[in-house]
Amino acid sequence: MANNGGTAGTTVAVSPGKQPVESEIATAGMISYGNYRIFGAAPRANIWTMGVEYDRHSWGRFLKAQIDYVVEILPVAILSEPAKENFWGGPLSPNQQLVPGLGISPFGFRFLWRSNMKVKPYMMGKAGGIFFPKKILSPASSYANFNFQGDFGLEISMTERTELRVDPVVYFHVSNGYFAASNPGFDQLGAKIGISYHLGRWRGGR
Repeated sequence: MANNGGTAGTTVAVSPGKQPVESEIATAGMISYGNYRIFGAAPRANIWTMGVEYDRHSWGRFLKAQIDYVVEILPVAILSEPAKENFWGGPLSPNQQLVPGLGISPFGFRFLWRSNMKVKPYMMGKAGGIFFPKKILSPASSYANFNFQGDFGLEISMTERTELRVDPVVYFHVSNGYFAASNPGFDQLGAKIGISYHLGRWRGGR
């Protein structure tokens, strides 16, 4: 007969609770060190950003790398461009002006290698939009633009849950995809430095 009273000899199955997914939140700033004509054509365009990023280990492993989903918000994006431009984005003034902007990249991924080590190299890609209070790069361009980013960097453990992020190579592209009459666009190379904090369960760096 089954023992329903929970006395000796009764085995009680305990369901383990759902384990939290490995994730981290980071803040980092980008410093521009060059404007290059790769896909864009606008000269003298440079941008500096400060962003908040969330990384979540959602997609298993590939090529010995942990694959994370990435989303980023850029509450600070400062564009330096010529004070006056022609239709095609060519400068009509020797002076520069600063234009503040706001960006969001909801589509992103990160390949993180050596995820349990002190120093972890990674490669990251992000896609989204960036918005300015005026038409940038040309009087016939747009307020809203597409933004594509590519990062190559390292995470270096500092404490049990905090890490230093150093990205010596960052590619930053802005253009409106020809949804406006003019689309000069620009390509930026820069470097990022920041701090990340690990949330929930984490095995890295130990």
